[in-house]
Amino acid sequence: MTKLKYVGILCFLALLGALLPAGRPFFAYAAGDAGLFLSPASGSFVVGSTVDVSIILDTKGKAVNTVEIELAFPADKLQLANPSVGKSIIQLWPAPPSYSNREGKIYFVGGIPSPGIVTSQGVVLTLTFRVIAPGEGQIKFGERTKVLANDGRGTDILGQSTPSFIRFLLPPSQGPQIFSPTHPDQERWYRDPNPVFVWQKGQFAEAYSYSIDEDPSGFPDTVSEGKETTASFGDLKSGMRYFHLREKNAGVWGGVSHYSVKIDKEPPASFMVSVSPGLHTTSRNPIFRFFTTDALSGLDRFEMKIVSLSSGVTEDSLFFGVNSPYQAPNFNAGRYQVIVRAVDLAGNTTDETVTMNIVGAATRFFTPEGIDLIFFFVPWIWAVVVLGLLFLLFLILLFMLWIRHKHHLKHAFREDFKKLLGLMGDSTPPLPPVSGVVK
Repeated sequence: MTKLKYVGILCFLALLGALLPAGRPFFAYAAGDAGLFLSPASGSFVVGSTVDVSIILDTKGKAVNTVEIELAFPADKLQLANPSVGKSIIQLWPAPPSYSNREGKIYFVGGIPSPGIVTSQGVVLTLTFRVIAPGEGQIKFGERTKVLANDGRGTDILGQSTPSFIRFLLPPSQGPQIFSPTHPDQERWYRDPNPVFVWQKGQFAEAYSYSIDEDPSGFPDTVSEGKETTASFGDLKSGMRYFHLREKNAGVWGGVSHYSVKIDKEPPASFMVSVSPGLHTTSRNPIFRFFTTDALSGLDRFEMKIVSLSSGVTEDSLFFGVNSPYQAPNFNAGRYQVIVRAVDLAGNTTDETVTMNIVGAATRFFTPEGIDLIFFFVPWIWAVVVLGLLFLLFLILLFMLWIRHKHHLKHAFREDFKKLLGLMGDSTPPLPPVSGVVK
């Protein structure tokens, strides 16, 4: 009985070990797992300013000798301004800090010689970012992030990694309040490159000066643009643009107000649509795969439209939302045009089209619309024209053969006819000689 109980306990532990993720021991999931977090955990910062973000390690009382850090940040709103190491608990750098302001990524591996370090507020690294655009974003740890215990086995004891949520603001307005009827939301991307700005006229306003550029902290000059309370611009380039406004009152130019617009006139990148098992198939549930990117505003969604090319079908189809891969519902046999549309956050679109044929086993090459030869499709009207031309060509060749060999054919026909009469015992006198035939 005791032996059976012992075997049962071993089986239970083996099953439990199989259910746990590989590479981490059972006790690594206790409440004492190490943690990584960012300081500040949240906050608001003005465009043009810098923000220091520290990576803090809490080992929860366990000795740690290695940290592997992967960070992601919004590259369209933050740029790493100071890549130096500075104050850190790290003493060895197997992989020194590297970063990409284009992709918004930071990666490094740091080590602490044995016996490692036990800390609750250890500064791994402090990074200085510059805020370049308004909006919201988060700095977060990537999948490669690890904290390894000083246990001789390199056990990953990371239990929690907390991101930092940050809001990025334009400098506070010190002048007239600005609105835009064409671009009302400063956080949203628009494809309209012709923004219009309006503001409320001050009681003692004498003149206004304004400008538009790519500098969030731009400053218009002191040259009057007039007393009008509206300004418009045409065909601006894609990207972030900032409108700056000053008011002149009692001969003195006041502070500056700022308003941002996000313009994206470019559609998503062109892409390919693959169909499994193929464009010519007996499968009634083909699978569509597609992928693309958008360089500026970012990709929002994919849409699909399926148009039947079969005769007698007159219903108009609509676009509907899809994700890749997308398995279509049951198709009836016939030809279809499938349009996949990529839509970015500004509303720009890119369409890619494939034409596919769903066939039955018995009618693999013939449809009501024509003949499907796998590599190309021939409508019936063209098939009839091609067959007619081939038949006409056959008749021409036959006629040319007749012209070239008619003398021999007539002689052969005469001899065969004489033999036939001889077999039948017919006493019919011989046919008169055919002119032009040499005896």
